[in-house]
Amino acid sequence: MDRIATKTNPKMFDRAVLPIQNALGSAFPWLDYVLGICETLIDKKDNKAFKSANYYTGNGQYEQIMPCEELGNFAFFYLRDPQVFGAKDKNLVKSPFSLVIWYDLTEVSPEYDERNTEQIKGQIMGVLNALRLPYLKVTKIWEKPQNVFADFSYDPTSNQYLMHPFTGLRIDGEIMARLDCPQTVRMGDSFSTSFDNAYDI
Repeated sequence: MDRIATKTNPKMFDRAVLPIQNALGSAFPWLDYVLGICETLIDKKDNKAFKSANYYTGNGQYEQIMPCEELGNFAFFYLRDPQVFGAKDKNLVKSPFSLVIWYDLTEVSPEYDERNTEQIKGQIMGVLNALRLPYLKVTKIWEKPQNVFADFSYDPTSNQYLMHPFTGLRIDGEIMARLDCPQTVRMGDSFSTSFDNAYDI
């Protein structure tokens, strides 16, 4: 799995998150993986439904994305239902999304034995704001252990994956994507600018 994991021919929301992946990967070398959109899969664990985030790696195989030292520091996206078509432009689709970032503070600030989570959060938001993506809207940040992985069956009391030196956050918002249409040969660098006045969807 590549550090900045992308599809060969990304479309729609896979394409929309690419600039964010690249920006996070460039700004934070301590991130071992900056993944695109993960799927939510449900398996059985101890005879109970176990919901987890998974990234498809090919050949029918998935990589389960959950807090563990083996995987390292990571960021990943997932989409929420429903996805809504634009009232004015039917080629635009809006979806609620979440961006989860989990990391080991000793790898971020090894010179300090401190939980500088506010500093890192400010840096992350600074990177997102600097992108000025008109099709991205951030609405909430979650930091409490019961909220960061609230959509998955990860128990924060079992392995203390959000206690020092580990921490994480979840950023919620809305993201838009454009459907490919027959009239569009290739959008290229015009992808961002095509959304300049389109967020009222």
